[in-house]
Amino acid sequence: MKTDARVRYTKMRIRQAFFQCLKEKPISRITVKELCDIAEINRATFYSHYDDPYDLMVKLENEALDDLRELAEKATFDKETGILTTLLKSLKEDGGETRLLASSGGDPNFSSRISTLFYEIYRKRMKEYLPKLSEMQEKLVYRFMAGGCSQVLSLWVEEGMTQKPETVAREMNEMCAAVLSVYIK
Repeated sequence: MKTDARVRYTKMRIRQAFFQCLKEKPISRITVKELCDIAEINRATFYSHYDDPYDLMVKLENEALDDLRELAEKATFDKETGILTTLLKSLKEDGGETRLLASSGGDPNFSSRISTLFYEIYRKRMKEYLPKLSEMQEKLVYRFMAGGCSQVLSLWVEEGMTQKPETVAREMNEMCAAVLSVYIK
């Protein structure tokens, strides 16, 4: 189903207003009135699309995750860090929107959601390397690696993504490989 051009334009304006505000203050201080003033729309228009700024943020996060998933599905496993590098490059090059969503002023759980996406991508491959893991071991290893990757990702974002995506991907991959090596017999 196609979305009307006016609706797309309105959502784009709301999105721009949201990211403009998120650059300046945390989500907890962003109001619907402020977003409407910046986007030059009325409150009824905002509420026809979103419940509140938090609902808007979650929908923007979901869009970003869908984009990352689509990107990952198109990537190949040519190199150990190929998909991870592709995803990190995308995060770095998206104009800062994903960084803002993952920042301390945005959703503190968003980095974890990105990390979970990475796990979903790598899970099948992990099963190939470690077919003898019990279901509980798999969950424990996943949680441990996802938590670590989430923290690495958060640090990379907080420090302005100054390290190359390839470097961060390689380091994350090496750390995960070290964890997995414990289970290889």
